[in-house]
Amino acid sequence: MRNEHNFFLIESEPETHKLYVDGHVIATFATLEEAEAEANKIANRAVPGATLRFGLDFKWTLSELEMRAAQLS
Repeated sequence: MRNEHNFFLIESEPETHKLYVDGHVIATFATLEEAEAEANKIANRAVPGATLRFGLDFKWTLSELEMRAAQLS
């Protein structure tokens, strides 16, 4: 069975953290922790008991942009 949501991305700047699910912006959060918590809630609805682990995938120091990704498989 395929999951409804497979790819999660958090795009972080100093004051905002955008959560993308399968390429679509879901919401913007004030903290990274809030964005990760919402991603885990969505993943848990697709696969009960699932836990996403986000790792730093990209960091651009000139603009302080960071991207973290996790995949539900």
